[in-house]
Amino acid sequence: MYEVKGRPDLMDNSRIKVMLNIINNLDIKRKKILDIGCFDGTFLSLIKNRDNQFYGIDASDYAVKSCRKKGIKVTQFFFDDVAKIPFEDKFFDLVTAGEIIEHIYDTDFFLREIKRILKPKGYLLISTPNIASLGRRILLLLGINPIIEISPNEIDSPGHIRYFTFKTLEGLLEKHGLKVLQTRSDVLNLSADGKIKSLRIPKIFPTIGQSIICLCQKKA
Repeated sequence: MYEVKGRPDLMDNSRIKVMLNIINNLDIKRKKILDIGCFDGTFLSLIKNRDNQFYGIDASDYAVKSCRKKGIKVTQFFFDDVAKIPFEDKFFDLVTAGEIIEHIYDTDFFLREIKRILKPKGYLLISTPNIASLGRRILLLLGINPIIEISPNEIDSPGHIRYFTFKTLEGLLEKHGLKVLQTRSDVLNLSADGKIKSLRIPKIFPTIGQSIICLCQKKA
């Protein structure tokens, strides 16, 4: 029995809500779902249809312990651009990777591995920060660093080493035989602290939203 609860900040996150909406509209039943970088399992625990098999991979001891409490089949794993994702070929119907690819050096290897473990016509739901969000464009016009680390070793750095626009991420996904079916964004922040924001504008103009969210399907 899966425990449907998690961290309130994640449960109320605009990006996670959009990603959950996409998955729930797929109406996936009795399928195998993997969340890469699953953290404490909150995201998987919020998927509406519980008639699926839920798997997670994460590097942290905390994540593994938390996911097991929720009944998620979790594997401790650290991406090093060499080791293969610890699952057999064509195993999953859906793979999710929220805010992961920006931390990966060898993105080609990363996507090849995802494609390998996906079944034919399987889905990948992926998200990453949008380097071309409206806020970052304005900061660049003002000559201000748009929240981009000079080095992933900086103090308080989230460790982002790659940045994407909608076009560059879509191109990379298509290059690896992943057909982009849908692109979305989550929120447009109108203040530095995020208290003033719009959820409607990114629905009309997703390319200026905070996040890039792509649903893709493995080509046959």
